[in-house]
Amino acid sequence: MNVNVAPGKPRAPRFARKVRQNDHTASAADVSSLRLSAQRMRDPAPRFCAEARRYMLTEQARGFVVASKIDAVLKLSVVAALLLASSGIAYYYAVYLPSRDARLELERILAETQAYAQKRAEEQRLRAEHEQLQQRQAEAKAGADANYQTCLDRASATHDTSWAQACKRLSDQALEEHSDCLAKSKLSQVYCDASYRTRDASAHCTLPVGVATELDGNLTMARNRCKQERNAALQ
Repeated sequence: MNVNVAPGKPRAPRFARKVRQNDHTASAADVSSLRLSAQRMRDPAPRFCAEARRYMLTEQARGFVVASKIDAVLKLSVVAALLLASSGIAYYYAVYLPSRDARLELERILAETQAYAQKRAEEQRLRAEHEQLQQRQAEAKAGADANYQTCLDRASATHDTSWAQACKRLSDQALEEHSDCLAKSKLSQVYCDASYRTRDASAHCTLPVGVATELDGNLTMARNRCKQERNAALQ
């Protein structure tokens, strides 16, 4: 199959004539593509414009792709920032605040426990001191009471001894005067017995009022001294 070319125009490329000659079964699309290619080869300016336009379109598409990637990165950054902020807030409310409250509660419990332990220790110390004081006072009272009773016993024993000595002295004196009365020849037995009666020499005899009053007074004074010594020991 031959291709007619209009006079005055450049002939089609040799490879295009060869394709048309050899491939009788080529489709219309292939023929159109070949013709377009031939036309581009014949006219360099439109081809340059097409290449420039395709380049601009490619660059624009590439810019769109870059812009879309930047937009995606920005969106991801915003999402990451929001997630980070939300995670910080969640950590603050879910972890930090409960842990802080738990720590403060533990510190409060420890402080209360320490204060209670100090209070108990102070109470025990005061109780021990009070018990020791009471024990010392009881021991002092017991010692003072024992000394007081010993003092009273000594005073009573002194009184009884003095009383018995007075009884014996007066009895001996009465016997001596009675003997002196009998020794005189002019005095009778009856007179001597009536004038110088014998006295009871026992420790519990009846003493003259003056002697008894003096001895009882001495006993009272001794007992008072014992009481004063007891009171002074308890102070």
